[in-house]
Amino acid sequence: MTFLRLLRAWLIILPMMIANGAFRELVLERWVAPMFAETLSVCLGIAIIVVMTRYLLRPLAGQSATALVRASVTLVLLTVAFEFLFGHYVDSKSWSELVANYAIWEGRLWPVALIALAFMPFLWGRWSLPEPRHVGRWYSSVGL
Repeated sequence: MTFLRLLRAWLIILPMMIANGAFRELVLERWVAPMFAETLSVCLGIAIIVVMTRYLLRPLAGQSATALVRASVTLVLLTVAFEFLFGHYVDSKSWSELVANYAIWEGRLWPVALIALAFMPFLWGRWSLPEPRHVGRWYSSVGL
């Protein structure tokens, strides 16, 4: 799977994850304690990641371990770079506030979602059968 195909897959997942974060901040945190809202949001985020990557990472099926590691690292680096750049320059959060989101020892659960994302290329790359070349793909219309 090329970098551009991974980038497209990541860009398809991105709006869903942004919506999840907005839902947490605008809805969940008003109804439940912030820590419970974060837990619910991370669970929903992992569900989004699993469902979306099931189809978007299908081209990884049958790939080598090196290709799966490369895909995993690419997805995580894109996500972390987006989190820091968007969080700082668009959402006006301080760098220390952004780094604090990764403090799992303080109960922050965002790293769990990143671990789930990192695992998806291996899940779908090893547990999925490669699709026969002659079978059309629903995602071919978006260039994947």
